[in-house]
Amino acid sequence: MIDYLNPADLGDFSPQGLSSGTATDVFVYAAGLAIDPETMARRKEAESIADETRICLENVARILADAGLTLRDVVKTTCYLQDDAHRFEFLDAYKGAFGEGPYPARSTFVLGIASNLRVQIEAVAVRPDAA
Repeated sequence: MIDYLNPADLGDFSPQGLSSGTATDVFVYAAGLAIDPETMARRKEAESIADETRICLENVARILADAGLTLRDVVKTTCYLQDDAHRFEFLDAYKGAFGEGPYPARSTFVLGIASNLRVQIEAVAVRPDAA
């Protein structure tokens, strides 16, 4: 079974050839972006790196909610930063979203990101009843 998760409140990304998330019997995959699907540019409220990180993780949480999961079910994240200078502000916001921990495994890369985005977060969650 594969379910494609596209919460309407996050926007329609099908014209760009992608879904916000996918769910299987065991895993749920979610992509968190602070992007306006109409303009494909960074959302205006993503003024700071902390704002952008928070929005990315709120979007991940929204996608997971469609599958009946929360950020507590995330086992791995892959995070992309446009500039290493953003690292510490990103980390503070990231840790804030997950609370006191434990934290999922994480890889963080510094590289170019599409549009004018500065942060992108991919998450893998596991269904508790499948573990």
